[in-house]
Amino acid sequence: MERSEIHNYYEHLVFEYIDLNIVPKSEGKSDDYFLDIACVALNKLPTRYVRYEVDMAFFLHQQDRLDMQTAVSNAINEAKAYIDKHFDSRR
Repeated sequence: MERSEIHNYYEHLVFEYIDLNIVPKSEGKSDDYFLDIACVALNKLPTRYVRYEVDMAFFLHQQDRLDMQTAVSNAINEAKAYIDKHFDSRR
């Protein structure tokens, strides 16, 4: 049984949001900084385990997709504020 095919769909949404909205505005930040934001944000979000992301795209209603995007945005903004306050820049 191949277990690596299963993942939390929110991981995709979180990393996509960080890549598009946080990385471009965070020059000079380390990968640890972005990974810490992702971890804190993911811990604030529910889990949605999938094998194939296309399944989520096919079965999600438009409002559910919008709700998930809003939840991701809010979680990442809260996580970023927390990491900005507590991140050890020497890492």
